[in-house]
Amino acid sequence: MSSRSGPPPLQRGIISVIQTPFDSQGAVDQPSLDNLVEDAIAGGVNGFMVPAVASEVACLTPEERSGIVRRVTEIVAGRVPIIVGASETRPRVCIEQAHLAREVGAAAYMVAVPTELYQEPEKVEPFFREVVEGAGDFPLMLQDLDFTGAGLEPGTIRRLTQVLPSLSSLKIESNPAGPKYTDIREICGSEMFLAGGWAIGQMIEALDRGVDAMIPECSMVRVWSAVDRCYRKGRRQEAIRIFNRVQPVVGFTHQDLLVAIAFGKRLLVRKGIFATDRMRLGDFRWDRYNGRVADELIDYYLELEASVSSA
Repeated sequence: MSSRSGPPPLQRGIISVIQTPFDSQGAVDQPSLDNLVEDAIAGGVNGFMVPAVASEVACLTPEERSGIVRRVTEIVAGRVPIIVGASETRPRVCIEQAHLAREVGAAAYMVAVPTELYQEPEKVEPFFREVVEGAGDFPLMLQDLDFTGAGLEPGTIRRLTQVLPSLSSLKIESNPAGPKYTDIREICGSEMFLAGGWAIGQMIEALDRGVDAMIPECSMVRVWSAVDRCYRKGRRQEAIRIFNRVQPVVGFTHQDLLVAIAFGKRLLVRKGIFATDRMRLGDFRWDRYNGRVADELIDYYLELEASVSSA
């Protein structure tokens, strides 16, 4: 795979985050991982991100992390581009993951702004300079992840695009995301690949603002792909109709990150893709109330997915 003359380009559309399946003993469940990749490709995904927050990456060992990247790359076999999640607070670890991304023939590696640096913005540039110098010219996606605030100032992002020659894409996940998409597009132009993630609930606005890709997790790829396809084919009203139908699910899952991860895994178990919905991250648990609502919404979602797939 590393014999390519260069990494494959990122594709516009839906690039989904690979959730990490765990078996009943808590180990990474490779057959379920294989199932997930194949199902997402069949569902129309335009690329993968692995691993990232929704992968419970903070709970993976270095060996598990690299093993998942290698296995996903092997199963994908070049059918869609892959972005390797390389986020860490230590530049050395980010560089190691960037080298892994190059080795497996990924399209890019992604590094998030370390949370603590939002309070010390003068340290953001030195951090990324160190990462890029160690990673070489391999394409970097910078993740501006700030669930509670505005993230990096647009002027800081402009500066980073000037001093980081390999910075080729941005994943904006600040609050709110919409106006920032427009600010970044105006600053960076159409050549910068621009993606959104947690703000999937504002997908139509993101597309209106010229975002190239949305990066949700894998369990609802078919519906998100249907919205994206309709919109990009000029059928905006049809895209809105599908998008509006999935909002009850988004409203429930986006109350909290752990709820979103847990719901996605519960849905994947119902689909027969995952063997268990086991999580490592946090201490989330289903009880008879939220479990009942989740199952009702899963029934609702599966009907929606079936109608979209048949259409």
